[in-house]
Amino acid sequence: MSEENPVDPNMVRELERARADIKAIRAELKDAHADVDRARKERDGFKGQLETQKNAFEAQLAEAKTASEKATADHEAALTQLKTAGERAVMEAQAETLATRLGAHNPADVVRLVDLSAVKRGEDGKFEGLTEALEAAKTERAYLFGEPPKTGAEQGRTITAPAPKPGASEPVNARTMDGKDYEAQKRQFLASK
Repeated sequence: MSEENPVDPNMVRELERARADIKAIRAELKDAHADVDRARKERDGFKGQLETQKNAFEAQLAEAKTASEKATADHEAALTQLKTAGERAVMEAQAETLATRLGAHNPADVVRLVDLSAVKRGEDGKFEGLTEALEAAKTERAYLFGEPPKTGAEQGRTITAPAPKPGASEPVNARTMDGKDYEAQKRQFLASK
């Protein structure tokens, strides 16, 4: 007897099951590949969105930095202008005071006519050259100045204004007065007698 490969019926069944399992695994693998491809496409889409958002945010940041730098520069310019105007106002006020002491008829006009460009503020806060500029104006434009005013101490009289006098009291109407005020007025009246 020659033995040929006998076909085992279980083996055929096992092969068919293995083929079915392979087909199922291939289908699952195909689905997994599709899922991976879909995930890659979503990832690429998210990357594109992130890149777009990043560019937009960077543009907004650049605009904000530019606006901030411009605002800082404007602030510095305004602050410098304000300081200069303040310094000028203080210098003019001191110049008017000095012009009054020198006997100027109209100190504000004298200050407007005098060249104060050479006057500078020293480290001690005082204006250097202000007295010299006004004294030079007094010699050059004597018609703007008169005799300096003398103080009361220099004139020998120091008269002060009289002390204020109390005002007259208004008549009291007891009919329209509040009850507490009426009682207070009544006690005060009775205490004075």
